[in-house]
Amino acid sequence: MSLSSETVAAFTKGTGDHQSLDQGWNILAEQVSLPTAVLSRQALQNNQAWMTEYAARTGVRLAPHGKTSMAPELFSLQLQSGSWAMSLATAPQVVAASLAGVSRIIMANQLVGKHNMQLIAGQLQKGLEFYCFVDSIDNANALNQYFQAHGLQLNVLLEIGVRGGRCGVRGIAQADALAEIITTLPALRLRGVAFYEGVIHGIDAPQQIRRFVGDIRTMALTWHKQKRFAEGEVILTGAGSAWYDLVAEQMDSNSLPQDMAVVIRPGCYLIHDTGIYQDAQAGVKSRSRMACDIQGDLVSSLQVWAYVQSVPEPGMAIIGLGKRDAAFDAGLPTPMLHYRPGDKAPVPTPAHWQLTRIMDQHAMLKISAEDKLTVGDILCFSTSHPCLTMDKWRYLGIVDADYRIRQLIQTCF
Repeated sequence: MSLSSETVAAFTKGTGDHQSLDQGWNILAEQVSLPTAVLSRQALQNNQAWMTEYAARTGVRLAPHGKTSMAPELFSLQLQSGSWAMSLATAPQVVAASLAGVSRIIMANQLVGKHNMQLIAGQLQKGLEFYCFVDSIDNANALNQYFQAHGLQLNVLLEIGVRGGRCGVRGIAQADALAEIITTLPALRLRGVAFYEGVIHGIDAPQQIRRFVGDIRTMALTWHKQKRFAEGEVILTGAGSAWYDLVAEQMDSNSLPQDMAVVIRPGCYLIHDTGIYQDAQAGVKSRSRMACDIQGDLVSSLQVWAYVQSVPEPGMAIIGLGKRDAAFDAGLPTPMLHYRPGDKAPVPTPAHWQLTRIMDQHAMLKISAEDKLTVGDILCFSTSHPCLTMDKWRYLGIVDADYRIRQLIQTCF
């Protein structure tokens, strides 16, 4: 990555030949080493506004999954825009978010292992409101033993899974048995149920997800009548970035008892992409009239800028961009803009330009033999699966419409 801590310090303070962030660092004027990853301020604001309105219209709460960005500045944007909590995946991620000021966290995962429990206990002692998932008697007993010994109580959400999926009890019978045991453990407070529908695939996935979520809703209402949940609000939480509309639809929060809340956990909406999550959002729009009624849509905010490094033969350009810089697991980065230093502005890339291979620090771009692409030209790429681009960068710039970096954010991967 190009924005080292030394570079960041120099630019931020405006020392030497570097201008300060107040003036902005112009990517097109080559004031930043490339490759570099940046986020569009306008796109971030658009995406947060869109999802905030969606949550308001459906009556659900947002607990965005912070593992996508692991950027405290973006957590603040999401919380200041009305998100009820942040979701995280691991104990160290929880600690990083808590130390950054996040006061309510769902760990959308099992809390396993003594040191991980110790990390969470330390944050509970500082006042963190915390929830984690439980799907086994062994884990429930281990959690109870540890937190009881430390004089703490732990909010847990019983996780429901699907056969062939990942975590979560398999079926209502197992859920009933585990819930019965949790209610006898003094250090655990059963505060709701959790699930992740994103592991359900196939041509009939929407129908399967509707049944899966509907069954969980019915079970939770039964437990509510039986007073199995601990005192306090009951949390029903699911939904990744692909099927959140079906979760909101089937949970039907407006018809639940007043002390039950539906919390969805999409992680990628803020960054979005031009790959798998663009496709997933198209699916949401095809199923949900409510999503269509909201003005605008989610747009990709993440850009990776890189130089043309070499044009060694007709029809091929080598780009100074590689696996160290951008995700490649869900499709290679897509060229979007072309800029030649000295031109007035970037222009859209031709449709036939396409990355065909990516290595550690290089990518092969297929062009036509007639294309005028020159060493030193600058290309802007969009990506698929933002999580695995974000985690490659310690610092990312926030750019305005004039391609000037006017803010830096730091990631905590």
